[in-house]
Amino acid sequence: MDEPIDIEVVRTEALRKLGRNIVNFSKIEGILKYLLSVTQSEGLSTSTLNQLVDNYERFRKHTLGRLVGKLHNTVLVDDSQSEPQLDSSELGMSWSFKATYSDPDFLTAQKQALSDIVAERNKLIHEDLALLDTSSIEDYYKLISFLDEQNPRLLAHLEELGWMLTSCIEGLKDLQSFIKSPDFHQFIHSSQSDA
Repeated sequence: MDEPIDIEVVRTEALRKLGRNIVNFSKIEGILKYLLSVTQSEGLSTSTLNQLVDNYERFRKHTLGRLVGKLHNTVLVDDSQSEPQLDSSELGMSWSFKATYSDPDFLTAQKQALSDIVAERNKLIHEDLALLDTSSIEDYYKLISFLDEQNPRLLAHLEELGWMLTSCIEGLKDLQSFIKSPDFHQFIHSSQSDA
């Protein structure tokens, strides 16, 4: 004879997996806030650090949906989109990090996948959990199944966004090293003599 399944054991497992997915949603949101803070900057070199801090403070208050929308408009772009121009009569600098795609269908699919994550998170938090019958072992099993199916998508987005953030930061470090190098100074001097 089969032993009865203890609902507390199933409930604990469901809540553990729910917590895991919520943490992964939160990590996605955190990476987006940091990534968007460092992917675009323009202005005087003396104000760059302040702008990065201001960017982070601005994005820190954005919802996951707004962050994904901003990523769609500024980082995930068609390779035909032009670069922003520095709008200043003063000497300044600008940089931007973009993940460009030559295949518009792939770009659309990438954007849709991130938008789907936002919709899944909102549905889970604002609808599905409210309808969960906490006395039903079947509801917990359905929740566990859904969370297990959802988690690999969250991990894939975490990996991709982490790669973008790492690439951006490494690119900035490489630029800083190059500007300080003798090769850069030689490049500048040879460019001036060609003019």
